[in-house]
Amino acid sequence: MSEAFVTLSGVREAFVTLSGVREAFVTLSGVSEANVVEGQRMARALASLVLATCLLAASPPQSVTVLYAGSLVTPMEGPIAQALARGGITFEGEGRGSQEIANFITAGLRKPDVIILVDPAILARLTRAGYIEHSWPLGRASLGIALPPAHRLWFDEENVPLGIQLLDAAGARIARTDPRLDPKGRYTIEAIRLLLGPKGERKLLGDDENPAQIFPEEDLLVRLETGEADFAFVYSTEARARHLAFIPLPGAASMSGKIRYSIAIVTNAPHPVAARAFVNFLLRGPGHRILEAAGLSYP
Repeated sequence: MSEAFVTLSGVREAFVTLSGVREAFVTLSGVSEANVVEGQRMARALASLVLATCLLAASPPQSVTVLYAGSLVTPMEGPIAQALARGGITFEGEGRGSQEIANFITAGLRKPDVIILVDPAILARLTRAGYIEHSWPLGRASLGIALPPAHRLWFDEENVPLGIQLLDAAGARIARTDPRLDPKGRYTIEAIRLLLGPKGERKLLGDDENPAQIFPEEDLLVRLETGEADFAFVYSTEARARHLAFIPLPGAASMSGKIRYSIAIVTNAPHPVAARAFVNFLLRGPGHRILEAAGLSYP
């Protein structure tokens, strides 16, 4: 069994078992030819990540440019950037709504190395249009409410719809994201319709793009922390990373089957070696543990 021990300037130490990669994706007996082909494709992609990491360890300091879902702003701009810096990689990140990221790329307004999106449908459209070289599932989250600690004391967590209605009756200010630019904005509307019905959703949220409630995804929790909003509809990753009270929405309203993060290397990435090392860092290295601590559930 051959093993490569990869060290990236003290940031990352990971054993990569090449035969294990092969066995994980390609089983030559008892599977269809299509599955074998797909397994080989994934094995080649993972092998390229391993090679890129080895090359980067021996190269001068590099930069990696990442457009990521704004719900990950806290870990990305904090422990992720710090860990990469210790390994000689400059992290140039920008948090935005997933649809906004796609709009930037298709309009030619941004040329990142890597993107991290929440909605698999957005990634699929970019892939079909030729903007994506490789992509991988990254993790899952759920939708809920973030509250200041004082508000949680009297929120009825056993009856979340009633708790939301009581907040509204008390004049609580709501923060959510733009459904045109961020899947979370769409999921919020869908979830409230499930919990309160169409009339209840309209009463609580008003217009889909109600300017009194809409904030950029990367600023959403700042509005809550500064007192500009009393509660916010957020992913579990956001609340946990900021140590805020998080009340998950019940049942299908949690959107847990839809909130799936993906990571992708952009076609003709400006820094392809650093891009592959960054993906490896999040999928297999210390970045994996950082995002888990921030509330991301890995597949």
